[in-house]
Amino acid sequence: MAALRSAIRGDCVLAWRDWLTGYAAIWVLPIPLGLALAFGSLLYRWPFEALGRAIPADGPTSYVFGLGMVLVFVPAFSWIGLVLSVPVVWTAMRLGLGGWLVFALGGAASGAVAGALLGGMAPFVPTGIGVLSALAFHRILRWLCPRAFDTPTQPDG
Repeated sequence: MAALRSAIRGDCVLAWRDWLTGYAAIWVLPIPLGLALAFGSLLYRWPFEALGRAIPADGPTSYVFGLGMVLVFVPAFSWIGLVLSVPVVWTAMRLGLGGWLVFALGGAASGAVAGALLGGMAPFVPTGIGVLSALAFHRILRWLCPRAFDTPTQPDG
């Protein structure tokens, strides 16, 4: 898997359903992941509470629950970064620069801009979510249409 390169004009190899499937997946997938984390932390707490044992409010289970709730609400705000990433991803694929590193950098930039537009949160949160979303998007597109990511080969001799 190339870090920087992909097939030149790889955007033409990808069908509309590939683009829509990829974007829909990275937009909606944080919800079940967040619910699993939140409910998992609650399931962990309930036996202790039933026995009358106290779990510190600032412990790891609280952090896992908080992360889960953040992930549940990510789609409400991530659409801004997704819309901003469309021309970046399309141009990168058109130029043959659709490697995972390029996607990650584009996701970081889209997340940072979206975070600046939204305001009120630490910059590493939208930037990190942008990077993770971009890498997941790259993986989904690569899974749906591997030909779009075939790197050009150099002729021998």
